Amino acid sequence: MALSPEELQDIEQQAVELAGKAGRILMDRFQRSMAVEYKDKEGWKDPVTEADKASEAFLSEETARRFPDHGFVGEEGGGRESGSSGLMWVIDPLDGTTNFSNGLPSFCCSIALVEDGVPVVGAIFMPWPETKEGRIIHARKGGGAWEGETRLQVAPGDKPITGRVVVRGGFLPGRFRPSKELLANGGQQRSVGSTASELAMVADGTYQYTLHGNPYCWDVAAGIILVQEAGGTSYSHNGNGWYPLTTFKDPANEGPITHETLRKWQNPVLSGNPEMVGFVSSGLLPLALTTRLIRSTKRALTRSKPRTRRT
Repeated sequence: MALSPEELQDIEQQAVELAGKAGRILMDRFQRSMAVEYKDKEGWKDPVTEADKASEAFLSEETARRFPDHGFVGEEGGGRESGSSGLMWVIDPLDGTTNFSNGLPSFCCSIALVEDGVPVVGAIFMPWPETKEGRIIHARKGGGAWEGETRLQVAPGDKPITGRVVVRGGFLPGRFRPSKELLANGGQQRSVGSTASELAMVADGTYQYTLHGNPYCWDVAAGIILVQEAGGTSYSHNGNGWYPLTTFKDPANEGPITHETLRKWQNPVLSGNPEMVGFVSSGLLPLALTTRLIRSTKRALTRSKPRTRRT
């Protein structure tokens, strides 16, 4: 049974409260000495700190206490299946860990509630200059996107304005060839190193659009509902073309979405107002597989060549 408007409103308020408390956990540890571990094979790409773990543990315990029939998916491995509710909390306890561990105040905590694969509530905490409590941008399905008493709106326009900021992921040259029109009207590239923060700033109109290469569901779940409720849309790409991203559920799978299904989800995400997203997506021309392989091989060979030392 779908959540009622009253239930959504109550859960949104609780998500805001949880985001604020998780944000305090992060801020209490920010710019302090901490051990950094790495989850990737290379040993430097995917860091995790005690702050990530403490934030996720708090959110896992609190959502289980408040909503015992809800499931949970956390970036740091926390997880449980939902009961009969079909509701799953999708959490990135600290998005932007590299920034955080280097003392750069560009990170966030992203909290979303997903109903049978569809994001219906989102709250994102971000630190902000001259504020002790930071910013919390939040939304629920049908309720608009808000920061405090201010209702948010995505940036207008049917194509990017030169000089106004956008996010284009580094994956772009390896997978798509931008059209001449997109190159001429692409916007000013800026990235803060936190996917969820960047989506929150699409919702508040700071970014004209964002294009992320292969985020996981916890990177974008809250941002998707924030952008939608601020009048925007998100698209993803399935190899055959761009399509509206409204659910993490595979349409071919008729069963309930599971913790593991959500954990494995990873796809490109393009977000902004509908006209902007239409313009950008139509200007991203997929590279043929052979071309992509050739470019990938050339890059690998270039990286493997010994560098001549300058004297």
